[in-house]
Amino acid sequence: MEQVIKSLDALYINICVTYASLVFFYFFLSSDGPLGPNSPLYKRVLFGVLCGAVAAFLDRDLFRLSGTVYYSFEMIPLVICVFYVGWFSVLCGFMLKFFLTGMFTIDNLFVAVMIAGICYFRPWRDNNIRTFAIATSIVLVIRLIVSAPYLNSWAIIWSSLGYQLVTLFCMFICYHGLGGKFRYVRAFFREKENSSMDFLTKTFNRMGLEEHLKAVQKNHSGFGLAMLDIDFFKKVNDTYGHAIGDDVLVRVANVARMMLRKDDVLARFGGEEFVILIASGNTYECVKCCERIRRAVESTVFTNADGEPFKITVSLGVANYQPDKSWQENIIVADSALYQSKTNGRNRTTSV
Repeated sequence: MEQVIKSLDALYINICVTYASLVFFYFFLSSDGPLGPNSPLYKRVLFGVLCGAVAAFLDRDLFRLSGTVYYSFEMIPLVICVFYVGWFSVLCGFMLKFFLTGMFTIDNLFVAVMIAGICYFRPWRDNNIRTFAIATSIVLVIRLIVSAPYLNSWAIIWSSLGYQLVTLFCMFICYHGLGGKFRYVRAFFREKENSSMDFLTKTFNRMGLEEHLKAVQKNHSGFGLAMLDIDFFKKVNDTYGHAIGDDVLVRVANVARMMLRKDDVLARFGGEEFVILIASGNTYECVKCCERIRRAVESTVFTNADGEPFKITVSLGVANYQPDKSWQENIIVADSALYQSKTNGRNRTTSV
């Protein structure tokens, strides 16, 4: 029991180091999106390495049962890592701990077994209190099995159980503490995404477009910029009503989205106008992309409230994005190309 009492002195430090480190780096690596199992590889590796370093740090406060068998708080950051960032991240963390703590040791063997057992349940896919209870039970059972030959007195038994409770308490605090931050970050980016999306067409709105344009401006990437306008859209609203007009907007957006590649960006600029950010600095490729959209819209059959078919066409203007100009100036250039398409008879693509 004396060792448990001594471990309480280290408990506060261990909780502070673990919680503060994990939370700080979680926020740091979530600067452009919530950190998780599907985050970029380098972010998962960095978080795993951090967890491995914290695990190695926690390995200095030991509850020894023999020369080679002991307990520590080392599993706490590794369990948190596998729950919130996934198996690859915790593998990176374990490998760092492996090299920092003597490599082929009995302790590292049992840590590997515990991590493998937890990963079997894929807690990053089903992160809830039930899965957490299973994970902590795996840690507890394996530790008790390993320590069973050394529990030769009631004093050692109670000390061992006490240390396990302290460890589980610390793990519980870190799990729920980071869980709160995880939910906050996800809610923040969900709200940010909703604020940058057009409610009707489910494309980016003007705010979302500005963010992408500023990113292009910052990275000096080679992009094409296209303006798309639905021909005679006011006539559609006047003839068939605004409900049909809204349906036309949605279907044109869907058709355009299907014709674009994953790196292209579609945004509703206002009214019946859309902006397309094309991931190619080649004018020919940009025009070809716009022509795919124009022909696809032209071949789409739209229907009014009575089921009667009618046709819709679009006009497009294309310009190469010039990094030395502001995004507003680039929009003006593309808009001038669109104006040429409309004055030359509509249902065409013009590049400048």
